[in-house]
Order: sequence, then C-alpha cells, then structure tokens
Amino acid sequence: MYQLFLTATVEEGDFQAACAVLGGFCAMAPWQTVDRVLYFQGPPRPTGMSNQNSIEKPMRKDVAFLYKDLHQNLSRQSFILQARYDVSKDRHMGPQAEPLDLETSAGILRWNDFPDPPRGIPLLMQRKLVELWEQKNLPSVMRDNHYRQVPPRAVINTSTEIIEEVYRFFRDDVEFCFTRQFFLKPIEEYTPLEGRQQAQAKPLATLPSWDALTPVDMQNRWMLQVKVHVLQDNKPDEIRKAQEQLVSIRGELDGVFDFKAIDRRVHDTRVAMQQQGIQELPQKVMLGKT
Repeated sequence: MYQLFLTATVEEGDFQAACAVLGGFCAMAPWQTVDRVLYFQGPPRPTGMSNQNSIEKPMRKDVAFLYKDLHQNLSRQSFILQARYDVSKDRHMGPQAEPLDLETSAGILRWNDFPDPPRGIPLLMQRKLVELWEQKNLPSVMRDNHYRQVPPRAVINTSTEIIEEVYRFFRDDVEFCFTRQFFLKPIEEYTPLEGRQQAQAKPLATLPSWDALTPVDMQNRWMLQVKVHVLQDNKPDEIRKAQEQLVSIRGELDGVFDFKAIDRRVHDTRVAMQQQGIQELPQKVMLGKT
C-alpha cells in the first residue's frame, strides 16, 4: 500500500474550531480513538520477518500476503516498527484499570518506509506502508525476530511507548486525522539519551490515568494529516490521481489550514546497517579518557 499525505499543525486553542470546519467539510462528527503505541527496533543486520512461530495460525490469505510483503522489505533494511493497541480512558487507564494483555489483545503492526524525495509537489509526502490489523502475540512476534523495544526516533528519552489521541474525519476515501502524543510518565522521570541502558525494555504493566499524561509537544499542539491510500503501489496512474486529489483538497482548505513542507527525514525509521566484520561503535565517546 502507498500512503500520500499533507501535514499542518493546529494550536490547542484552535482545535474545536478546526474540528467544526472539518465536521462541515466531511458532513460527519469526529471519530475519536486513543491508541497505545509501542516501538520496536530491528537488528542492525536485516533478517526480515522470517520467524512466524508466534503468528496466529492458520493465517488468512490477505494476512499471509502482507507478512510476505513486510518480510521482503525488512530483509533489505531494518526499521523501527509500531505495535498499536486501541485503549479506553476509563477501562484501561488509571490506578483501578484492568491491565491490557498485549499478547492476547489484537493490535496493529505498522511499518512505514522512508518517504520518497519530493517530486514537484513539496507539500506532499508519500511512502510505502504495510499495516497488519487484528494481530495477537505482537510482542512475541517482535522478540522472535530480534526486534527490541526502543524509544521513538523523534523523542530523545527512554519512553518506549506513548499514548496517541486521534480524531478522524472521512470524506469519500480521504482521511483527515488530528493527532497528539503523550508520555506515560512525568517528564522528569525520563533519562537523557546518553544515560540510556541497553537492557531490553518491557511494556508498562498498567497505564496511568489520562489526567497524569504529559504532552510530547510542550505547546500541546495537534498534528493534522490529510491522507489518501493507494492499495496497489505499482500503479503510477493511481498515485498521480491521489496526488491530484490532495492538491485539490489543499486548495479547498486554503486559508483555513497552513499545510507545510516537511523534511522527509522526520519520518525516517530506518536502522543503520552494521557491516560484517565491523564492530559497532558506542553511542558516546569520552575524549581524553583511557
């Protein structure tokens, strides 16, 4: 699958007005979800997704096809993957909440490729995407294939999982998605990058209450992405049609949302490849020390 999207930021104070605009534009009320997102980093030498011992059997044909596609991409380059779970503020968060068993709960396994270079439309971002829905045993699948839990690339601390609040609108096959992210602990409890331990992190046993979360963005802004998906990414005419569709929507929303050109490196989840016979260097080197 191929994903194309536009990006804008919305200040917290403008969020309700922005929702009202998109509610009228799409003729629907927003669909709100809360997602628990865990990040898993692949090995320095890519090995794909060859160990399928923990994947539920029998696999449906569409699931088997997507795992094959994922394996082919991860055999060429290691990436940071996401395991995403739908959670409830009332049922899964807070001191009295029931723990979420990540092995038995169905989640989404998501892989995003490094976005393509801009090609004449700098505001548009486009990339290959694989999503496997309703997957159980995702932490075991990750461990079986030597993926370890890590912080998201854009967050310089030891948070290996975050909470995302999402509001979605749809108009035909176009998705309008407001997202903001939260740390699960107070910011002072996180360790700077150079103080990280290399031990394997584990998912939190319980989630804090919603009011105890800390926004990742200090200004608590929302990220708006307007998305179109092309199911068969080997059809350039379909991709061109999606590009034209997003350019048209940008024109319709001109003066309401300020869509920005984003450096594609912001969305780079590739893992640096380790060459055979070369020792991996430490993350921090102290000069003048023996």
